[in-house]
Amino acid sequence: MPDSPIAKPDAPVVSVITPTWQREAMLPFAYRSFAHQDVGPCEWIVIDDSAAPSPFMTSLRDPRVVYRHVSRRMSIGEKRNLAADLARADIIAHFDDDEFYAPDYLRAMLDPMKAASADMIKLSAFFLYSRVYGKFAWWDTLRKSGLHFRWGPQPMTALNFPAEHAAFADNHLGYGFSYVYTKRLWAAGPFEPSSFNEDGAFALAALARKANLMLLADDVGLCVHVLHAYNTSLSFPQYILPDALVARHFPRFTEAMRELPAIARARP
Repeated sequence: MPDSPIAKPDAPVVSVITPTWQREAMLPFAYRSFAHQDVGPCEWIVIDDSAAPSPFMTSLRDPRVVYRHVSRRMSIGEKRNLAADLARADIIAHFDDDEFYAPDYLRAMLDPMKAASADMIKLSAFFLYSRVYGKFAWWDTLRKSGLHFRWGPQPMTALNFPAEHAAFADNHLGYGFSYVYTKRLWAAGPFEPSSFNEDGAFALAALARKANLMLLADDVGLCVHVLHAYNTSLSFPQYILPDALVARHFPRFTEAMRELPAIARARP
């Protein structure tokens, strides 16, 4: 890893990183999220430990794309670290291969991050779409108590959490699909070589080093966290959104979910 992770003068403004595994059908969808971003020069770094290289990725002729196929299985944390090490920008953003990012997503994250001189920014409230239930929802992870819906591979249930719900104490720091941070922050404490909660552990370690972490509530439709039958973590939104409301106020959500390919594998 570099001793001095300072971006070069000709470096992109942000390096988008994506770990993937056996998700060939999802990669064109993920590429569209990257290619449609309305920020300045950026790059997309994809680390793939699938059985064979991706035909889609190897056929791309986009100079902004860095594709690395590795021959051994790696944890998500290891793949994030490899991608971050390759990043040329001073800012790193996570794009998971099964999420939807609106064209103004990166700009909406980078502008407040830079204004506050933050080391890291992430969404504390966000939209979700369950492919199991065929429903959209919204979750404010800073609200730890009260009515929540349990969303996962199993049938939906309603839960009422007490005011001091210890299991939710740090969950606003996880869900790394919306992480944006400086390369310097990563170099000071890379991801653990794990495929579960490597993101939450990264954020907690950064806070322990007194990093300036900024939280942003998405109430305008910057991103959709997509849930499917292969998710390894549960979500607990407080609000289930009527289809008519989503179609009227967030038409790009419904269009994107119609274009979303089938997912046949678990986490990358």
